[in-house]
Amino acid sequence: MEKMDIIEGLLYIAGDVGLSEEQLIMHVPITKAQLDSTLEKYEKPNFTIQKHGGKYFLKTTQHMEKYIQRVLDDRPSQKLSQASLEVLSIIAYNQPVSRGDIEALRGVASDGPVSTLLGKGLITKRNMNEERAVHFVTTDYFLQLFGLAGLDELPSQKEIMEQEEMDLFFENMEEEY
Repeated sequence: MEKMDIIEGLLYIAGDVGLSEEQLIMHVPITKAQLDSTLEKYEKPNFTIQKHGGKYFLKTTQHMEKYIQRVLDDRPSQKLSQASLEVLSIIAYNQPVSRGDIEALRGVASDGPVSTLLGKGLITKRNMNEERAVHFVTTDYFLQLFGLAGLDELPSQKEIMEQEEMDLFFENMEEEY
């Protein structure tokens, strides 16, 4: 079997989690130079291999979008609850953050939303050297899902307030007309 076929298969199975360069080198077996060369030559009509946040992903091209969208539209919604979105935003803006900190900011227990976010791979646990409490941070998958290159691309408090004011303005306009 060709090394590219192995890489493609591994990235397919990895899905949204992706694989790091180290993982590919370990499992293929291939050197870094061979990996770089092989990935440069990758050419399939409806697939690409992209690197994001230190991991490689097998992606479909724009040509496949309308077909994929049809399948996705037929699936039941997997939206996050309001509570999960609140917890996710607290973690994104305050990471690393403990469960106690999350609950202090929200004012309610957050076990369910934290479990949901862990299960979906949007956050992960991180042990802090000085503290016994487990802390949470967002994952590369979170960045990928929200189209962010890094946490510095998260909207600022000012941008969020401006967007909320615009949304409220347009909601009031719709109600009047």
